[in-house]
Amino acid sequence: MNNTIVRGIAGIVFTLVVILSACLGPWAFMALFLFFALVGLHEFYRMADIAVGYKARTFAGLLFGAVLFLIVALKPALNLHSAWLYIPVAAFVLLLSFELVKLEKGAIASVAITLLGWIYVVLPFALLTHLAYLHETFEYTLPLGFFAILWSNDTGAYAVGKLLGKKKLFPNVSPNKTIEGLLGGMCFSIAAALILSHFFLELSLSEWIGIALVVAIMANVGDLFESHIKRTCGLKDSGSLIPGHGGVLDRFDGLLFSLPFTLTFLNFYNLFV
Repeated sequence: MNNTIVRGIAGIVFTLVVILSACLGPWAFMALFLFFALVGLHEFYRMADIAVGYKARTFAGLLFGAVLFLIVALKPALNLHSAWLYIPVAAFVLLLSFELVKLEKGAIASVAITLLGWIYVVLPFALLTHLAYLHETFEYTLPLGFFAILWSNDTGAYAVGKLLGKKKLFPNVSPNKTIEGLLGGMCFSIAAALILSHFFLELSLSEWIGIALVVAIMANVGDLFESHIKRTCGLKDSGSLIPGHGGVLDRFDGLLFSLPFTLTFLNFYNLFV
């Protein structure tokens, strides 16, 4: 089958799975993104091993990464006490303690990579639940609106960059990214925000446009960061989970950087407005 057709079908199926999980409620939504978080974390550990030559503590990383995801993701859903957040900190100290009995070269570097995986991959995926519970009850429209803006940015950046792109953004990291593509993605994101503001009234027009601007900037930073890792490793894709699209990190690189900034923007907006 033609690669373009495979990519198109895989993209449609992937999109429908994300939409369905949100519509089914918080537990299906969290289960799907726990899966994505662990697969993405494993991809990151594999690439980090190739890039710097030190293996992450993969088993401990995945185990405690799952615990971290559940605690952070369940906090708004079950109104967990903040004391639960000390468990991941204790887990990290425990992991460091185990390294005391080893005299391996690079042991601390391996632990640092393990921790970086939790921060880079697990936390942003877990924070999706916080976006859904922004107004204290689960609202599937908020994460779906975020994804609509994120995917609009990707589509606009690709289309405009392909048609009009001339000025390279960061050619050493990602030769295909252009300034024109960046601006095109921003325009598509704002257009998506304008449409969403008419149908999803949970947020105001200014909030939707704010999300669009945050995503248009930070999603590109996330894309460049992942491209930097892959270029350092000599890899084309982070994995092969999604045919034609690569791995979880390839598909969600923009989310990993833009979601924390989106939540920061929304919370400070609500605080001061």
